[in-house]
Amino acid sequence: MSFHIFKFRFKAMFRQKEILFWNALFPILLCTCFVVAFSNISKKEWGFKSIPVAVVYEKEDAAFKTVLEAVASDDSQGDEFLNVTVTDLTDAKELLENEDIEVIIRVNDKIDMIVANNGLNQTAVKSFIQQYELKQSMVKDIMKDHPEKMTEVVSGIMTSVETVRTESLTSTEIDSFSTYYFSLIAMALLFGGMFGMQCAKEMKANTSPVGMRKCVSSAKRGKLIVSEVLASYLIHLMTIVVLLLYMIFVLKINLGNQIGYIALVCVMGSAMGISLGMFIGSFAKLSEGVQSAIFLTVSLGSSFFAGLMVPDIKSWVVHKMPVIMKVNPASLIEDALYSLVVYDTHERFFGNLIILGGITVVLCFASYLMTRRKSYASL
Repeated sequence: MSFHIFKFRFKAMFRQKEILFWNALFPILLCTCFVVAFSNISKKEWGFKSIPVAVVYEKEDAAFKTVLEAVASDDSQGDEFLNVTVTDLTDAKELLENEDIEVIIRVNDKIDMIVANNGLNQTAVKSFIQQYELKQSMVKDIMKDHPEKMTEVVSGIMTSVETVRTESLTSTEIDSFSTYYFSLIAMALLFGGMFGMQCAKEMKANTSPVGMRKCVSSAKRGKLIVSEVLASYLIHLMTIVVLLLYMIFVLKINLGNQIGYIALVCVMGSAMGISLGMFIGSFAKLSEGVQSAIFLTVSLGSSFFAGLMVPDIKSWVVHKMPVIMKVNPASLIEDALYSLVVYDTHERFFGNLIILGGITVVLCFASYLMTRRKSYASL
């Protein structure tokens, strides 16, 4: 490698404003948009809030009133199950029309409910009433037939039985939207191919004036290629470091606590992106516009199958076309990052990196064969 070539190539790449935008600024902007879009979405979709109901006692029912008081004061999840308003039927219907409540519970000889529309909360209240009536009927039958077992039965009814045991696969807290962020990192790594395409373009005398000068220079072809690729590689890694620092310290995104392994993924992924761009840019018979279109199709298509746009597509690909997961660069990067969070071992992690490294070596070798010194009729 020539340090002189490396230095000037490094400076020249910093003048490529369009490439720097797509590699440095675009991933940051996209990640920021993700965070804004996903903010509080978990609370809106899955976070429980107490259900506002109005209770109309047309007949006194001390047992039901006691049960209501119990569920309305159960704050174990941060919110009680029901937010109860005791009123008459006229006021209750007015509250329902104004959407101040979701359900009217009428207590008479039979407990029924009035709703304005159907939904999850209404179904939950209906299930609660059905459970109450079932247990009430059970208590009445036992009191009639076996009054001596009444204490035992009531104790059993009031005891909550857990039939499901929650186990965690990992000690690390997993973000519901981590697939998006890992796929975004994969996309940013593949975007390093823009630097690789620029290197390949400026190695060919028939595509750029810079390529003409390089072809007639006394510098060895291998030294030129290595120096320029390393300069581009270093700049791309710098943009990735900025992205990761922004995600971790500014946006507070949880990427796991294995920073060394994440850095290894970025080193391998950046090399993959650069080699992909070099390979596409080495096709001399393709115009620059066609090469750019092919690169964007490959990089964005790869990110799509890794779950960047639609996270469920990853599961579909795994079941329908598992071969794609083994050769898709973005999927390999995303899965390597995801495995760091989910699994305690690194077998799957290194398996992904080995395949990624193999693809990188093949692309680098093919690119070198296509960009080595050629003869031109005239320059």
